[in-house]
Amino acid sequence: MLINHAGNLGAALCLAMAATTGFAQPVPPPGNAASLGTSTYATHCAACHQPTGKGVPGAFPPLAGHAAKLAAQGSGRGYLIRVVLFGMAGPITVDGHAYSGAMPAWSALDDEALAAVLNQITMAWNSTMALPAGFQPYQAQEVAAARAEGLTAGQVHAMRVTLGNGATPKSPPTANAAPATTVRVSFTAEQAAQGKLAYDHSCKDCHGSTLDNGEFGGAPLRGSYFHNKWGGGSVAALYGYMKTVMPPDRPGTLSDKVYADLVAFLLEANGYKPGDRQLPANVDAQLPMSLKLD
Repeated sequence: MLINHAGNLGAALCLAMAATTGFAQPVPPPGNAASLGTSTYATHCAACHQPTGKGVPGAFPPLAGHAAKLAAQGSGRGYLIRVVLFGMAGPITVDGHAYSGAMPAWSALDDEALAAVLNQITMAWNSTMALPAGFQPYQAQEVAAARAEGLTAGQVHAMRVTLGNGATPKSPPTANAAPATTVRVSFTAEQAAQGKLAYDHSCKDCHGSTLDNGEFGGAPLRGSYFHNKWGGGSVAALYGYMKTVMPPDRPGTLSDKVYADLVAFLLEANGYKPGDRQLPANVDAQLPMSLKLD
């Protein structure tokens, strides 16, 4: 999905072809916005959805082609804005593959970065043919206007259901709409202690003894980086991500219980308080569990 000099040349050729054929192509974003979209996607999206935009079947849905198809559907343009702003929690189906997880909210990113990455996912990977003629790039002002709605991930999923059923697109719910039911995330101190043992065995070399000083450059797992990446959504997003890509040399090879224990350890290390109920090793049970701190 990289938009580089070759990508810009490709866009220019498409526009030239449009001029000779009479077919109006989508308008590409300016070069600086394309660069911002590339870097934002690489930093915040590629680990799950892959640099190719093809995702991981059954774990993370593809964006290549699919995001453009959504943007072309009535209120699909606005739906995509709200997905990146507020996240989404609930089952979906893409290209015949079922996904039951949660996407974290990226509201910590500014309006310009979110608009740029939306242009990235809708216009890269030869996706522009799925867009309507004259499709305009996303603008920061659009993101800013939607940001004020303060939706829940469940409300965003309700928008998706409308689109997926082919029904007449509805206006997005407002912040005053009845929110999806959320509960406080739960885990026990014993579970976190078990997670610490698993972390020392499988994670410490990359992420370090203090979760941010790894020998091999693993991303920080505590502090502002953790809260900005995961704090706006459901614990299911964190659990699903870890289960799909960690450990990097043998992803998905730990048991469901060990992944849940690891999440409990990370939560305790980031200021979440343990309780008397373990974090379940089940995505459906995790979906309502919010990582927003009081």
